[in-house]
Amino acid sequence: MAKIEETALATTTEKSTELAPSSSAALVEAEIRAAITVALKFRRNEETAFGRLMKSCQRPAFAEEASYSFPRGGTEVSGPSIYLAREAARLWGNIRYGLNVIADDEESRTLEAWAWDLETNSKVYAQDTFKKLIYRKKGGWIKPDERDLRELTNRRGAILKRNCILELLPPDLIDDARRMAVATLESGAKGDPELARKKIIVAFGGINVSPEMIEKKLGHKLSECSPAEVASLRQIYKSIVDGNSKWADYVEAEPKAQENGTLDISDLKPAKDEKQTKPASQSAQKPRSKQGQGSSTPSNPDYSEEEQDPFQPGGELFGTREPGQEG
Repeated sequence: MAKIEETALATTTEKSTELAPSSSAALVEAEIRAAITVALKFRRNEETAFGRLMKSCQRPAFAEEASYSFPRGGTEVSGPSIYLAREAARLWGNIRYGLNVIADDEESRTLEAWAWDLETNSKVYAQDTFKKLIYRKKGGWIKPDERDLRELTNRRGAILKRNCILELLPPDLIDDARRMAVATLESGAKGDPELARKKIIVAFGGINVSPEMIEKKLGHKLSECSPAEVASLRQIYKSIVDGNSKWADYVEAEPKAQENGTLDISDLKPAKDEKQTKPASQSAQKPRSKQGQGSSTPSNPDYSEEEQDPFQPGGELFGTREPGQEG
């Protein structure tokens, strides 16, 4: 609704926006009604959708992006990637999904993802609130710039959307798709192992992981990689690129320096002489012979009261010279 007011000096036009919210809501409602009508008229064919998804997983480029894998609690955790979830939703048909920013301030941002099966009228929501911080090796946790914040939002939003989509799709459909993707990778590694190894080296080189680091994790040379190991390395690479893990998570911690059979700093100290270890207080506390009492031969401080000096009267060596004495 527009209101026009004319005066001698100027003409003022005022436009009311009271109907804008209801007009926008009406457009959204009309879009939803149309989508549901089309979904009910053209229902999905599950067998056709399954066949198309298996065919997609037979493409090597897509198979490389289908799964992720990262260690947790001493075991390997693997699952379908966002690429597999989106492809499955597209081929399954009549599924809508999206991502919205529902709260945003200087410190944090809240995302809400959703997925909706129009045929069964099943809708799933998921939310995630995160701090606007990124980690840098030199600076620690810092405020991101616009590009880093956008990447952070897209990465966390992709995880939310993947989880929502997977809740609507049959689990066995996704499991079969993952198995087909792994079989495709292993088949490619068997057919041309040299090309598969080169792809691994190039891919990991882009995330600063050298061939030597890969060989250290495998425990053997890259030239000895099996097709199953090639498929596993692809899943690891996908997990790192998606931000689910870091290369350090896959490398075993270095063993401690102190182990059985190794040297300790105490082993480098010189051995102590028994004669030097005796405190001076002990020799000072030994009873001394008094004049007129006992033998006139002085006691040997190298022998305790319980041990008899062999050079004293009654000893086995009495009458001979002690070693080191001159006649």
